[in-house]
Amino acid sequence: MGVIERNIDETRRPARFAGVALARALESRSDAGNLRRPGLCKAILLIALLNLLPQPALAAEAADSPARDQVSDQSAAPHPADPALAALVRAGQYDRQLCALAQRVLVNAGSTDFLIRVLNAKGGSFITEQMDVDAATGTVTVAALAESVEVSGRPLAVAMACKLVNQDRVNDVLGLRLTGRPGSCRDVNELTYQLALAGLLPEARATYLARGRALRFIDDYKAAAGGEWLPSVISDFIKATAADGESPGYLTVQAPSVQVPWQSPGGDWFQGTHHCKLISVAAMTRWMTDAALGTDSEMFPRPRPVCVTPSSRQAAAGSCLLYFGPANAQFCQDYSGTGWTEASARADCAIRHSSKTAWNAASDRYGGDGGSYDDRGCADRGVLAEARKPPVDLDGGANRGTCVFRCNTPDEALWHQLSAMPGDADGRMLERTCDLFLEPYW
Repeated sequence: MGVIERNIDETRRPARFAGVALARALESRSDAGNLRRPGLCKAILLIALLNLLPQPALAAEAADSPARDQVSDQSAAPHPADPALAALVRAGQYDRQLCALAQRVLVNAGSTDFLIRVLNAKGGSFITEQMDVDAATGTVTVAALAESVEVSGRPLAVAMACKLVNQDRVNDVLGLRLTGRPGSCRDVNELTYQLALAGLLPEARATYLARGRALRFIDDYKAAAGGEWLPSVISDFIKATAADGESPGYLTVQAPSVQVPWQSPGGDWFQGTHHCKLISVAAMTRWMTDAALGTDSEMFPRPRPVCVTPSSRQAAAGSCLLYFGPANAQFCQDYSGTGWTEASARADCAIRHSSKTAWNAASDRYGGDGGSYDDRGCADRGVLAEARKPPVDLDGGANRGTCVFRCNTPDEALWHQLSAMPGDADGRMLERTCDLFLEPYW
């Protein structure tokens, strides 16, 4: 089987960085216990069918290591009539493979170019799970996070957040020569739309095309940084146009993305990325058969309510003094969510970097030497005075405001910015990257 999945549950163990995640995820591909599960056997057969197709950008991956210096100039988008893709949709497995499919589309790779490992994250673990390309195993690792809403009392998976790599990085690290036009998040959404439409019963398809509101896809929104992309909500990029005369109106759909160029040779771990937030085939099918035929202005309910205030402005399980490299700034994190325990907070803090010096020494590793944990909150521990001492040695630190992440969820966290971010011309960079920004209150 060419796609290897790994489930990561934040509530059961601490989040891990990409290098460790890859090393620990090398389980057998012929797990006898898994093969006794009928549902998984069906998924394996479907993925095997995908591997027989010549088209690129499929969710199936070859189990063998890729051939070096292979040239591919195939089109990025597989045809929506491909029987294997339709089979995945019918079996309810398409959305589970969506990030693997997107990775193929983005780099315009064939189904035998490399193996894909999918890290299925839950909760706050998605922040620290990272994409990777490993030359030794011919493996591309991607991170996936499903977003669900409740519709008519039942959960509906509506979107997938996918941390992916770009074509330059894959070519450089794996020694490939994929030369076709790289795909986009929009390409993946349009493919999913065509598959959803093809999967409808003839009568339902005719009804939608005759009087349903269409979905019109536009070019990807390019976030300035991962910090802006991570908390973005896909619903905010879907806009309704009102009916006009005989026209029922339509929705414009834009995919939030973040794209960081690859510096060859040997770029850093956070370079060569092309992340996407994508709409599920389940959400598109519901739109075509239900919401598009009525008066709903939303494609689906917003996965996360607009954050008005955090669940708490106090630490529920201590705090962590840390340096966050992508922002080039020192922070103190209060673990404010009710789901945090001292053990899980300590574990989270242990993978952070203590200072800028520690971050620089870590080179290409996301995980660090460990932040400084305290069972008191940031204000109560006197973190500003603490940050002026070794190993942080912060010069002129001050509380510059608070970023609320995962607002009103069990793993909510308050990130207090203690140092300026280089390149933050208007001083509002932090405000643009979180669920809610709070002016300093301590």
